[in-house]
Amino acid sequence: MPRSDEAEAFFYAVYSAVQEIPPGKVTSYGHIAKLVGTPQRPRQVGVCLKHLPSDTTVRFHHDNVPWQRVINAKGVVSPR
Repeated sequence: MPRSDEAEAFFYAVYSAVQEIPPGKVTSYGHIAKLVGTPQRPRQVGVCLKHLPSDTTVRFHHDNVPWQRVINAKGVVSPR
């Protein structure tokens, strides 16, 4: 199912924010949600990262978006 323009913009905002996390640092889904202007949607941030493409020909993919630097409220990396 193709994403709406709004959903695509949200995914790109999340991926861009996650790319800004420096090596050796972590942040939470809730913090990323606040950064992209939707503090009530930390679960959707997790959904975005779960659906991060592995295809390296697209703009955002698992090699250039450090998804493992984002932790859940319990302080651990959620399973993909």
